[in-house]
Amino acid sequence: MSLYGEKLFTSRLVLRKIQEADIPIIVAWSQSEEACGAYLTPSKHDVEQMRQQVHSGVFWSDREKMFLVEVKEDGHPIGTAHYWHSPGRQPTVSMALKVAIPEERGKGYGTEIQKFLIMYIFDHLPVEAVEMHTDVNNTAQQRCLQKLGFELIESLVYDDQQKKRTGHLFRLTDERYHSHPIYQFHYE
Repeated sequence: MSLYGEKLFTSRLVLRKIQEADIPIIVAWSQSEEACGAYLTPSKHDVEQMRQQVHSGVFWSDREKMFLVEVKEDGHPIGTAHYWHSPGRQPTVSMALKVAIPEERGKGYGTEIQKFLIMYIFDHLPVEAVEMHTDVNNTAQQRCLQKLGFELIESLVYDDQQKKRTGHLFRLTDERYHSHPIYQFHYE
């Protein structure tokens, strides 16, 4: 796993910088309830807004990166992964992902995306913790986060595109990352 220029490679996937040609699919996913699934609210980006954000570097800076996720074998896009430094909490990074193609869910891609993005973050950024929020009913993601060494910090109500959701905040500390076997023993 490594970031070569603007790409992060895992065993089955490529996470890469969003480009101009990707904007229509990113916008379509942001407007689709099917692409967002039961636990995300569509963010409803528009093409011009997304174009401005991509060209201004909002999604590719020292503070945050947003990746388009593609299957390595045939290059078809399946979703997005995003991390950002939490405002006012510099040593903490927040992460989010979306497997936008329903037929691609349940294949372990979400776990693979998160694992390798976490490895990149801890190995290349000055962070003390990675945090993720998940809907209280998203038990598959909660199991995944626990498998990846995250600990449940608190349950809370949070805003998801002006929709109130009840969820859990999970955190993986630098110490836990460096001692967790899933990150120490892998064959990539």
